[in-house]
Amino acid sequence: MATELAQDYAAEFHREWTAAENTPVEFPPMDVNALVKRHFRLGRELVVTKSMVWDLLVRKAHAMEVYLPGRIKPGSIRTYSTEESDFIRVSDQPVWTDDTVYTQVIQRVFVDEERRAVLHLGTAHMTTPDGEYVWAGLDQPLYHVEWVVTGTEMRPFLRRRMVHLTDAPDTRLAWYFARLMREQPMVDSLEIYLRKQWGVDMTHVPLSA
Repeated sequence: MATELAQDYAAEFHREWTAAENTPVEFPPMDVNALVKRHFRLGRELVVTKSMVWDLLVRKAHAMEVYLPGRIKPGSIRTYSTEESDFIRVSDQPVWTDDTVYTQVIQRVFVDEERRAVLHLGTAHMTTPDGEYVWAGLDQPLYHVEWVVTGTEMRPFLRRRMVHLTDAPDTRLAWYFARLMREQPMVDSLEIYLRKQWGVDMTHVPLSA
């Protein structure tokens, strides 16, 4: 069952990723320990392992409001689960280019243990188990995200791809993510994870450092 679900999710992501009208963005692979070194001064020596990065991705998939609080309106998350690795999340999230405006986002989420990948597939509508019909907001296009942990145990890399379901490629949207959102979501999540799960004290490296 898990293998079939993994294939279904991967196939849907690939279909939208390769569709000529959509807006895909592939981010450069992130060397996780280099990322930590660039953004933080840690209170003790620590190597972030591949297992730790995967643990973070799984925790973030199930508790986005904890590990990426800036992307979720407090109290807005509703989760509908068929099984632990496959569930639907409904939440209010800030519009990408205006964080004062919130829109309802519906995402089908799959945690692929075998491939060490998490896929978030945006969807336009759903019917909840109690019969409520729910629609995604119209303030921005639907989008899919794929996170994959690669590399070795002691030198993990994180790969991220994102595709917006647009009527035509949107160069402004692609630029926004490629330039302004390259690392920040992972930097924010890593800080929360290392403090919360590993008790690491840290300070931010000044931007001019």
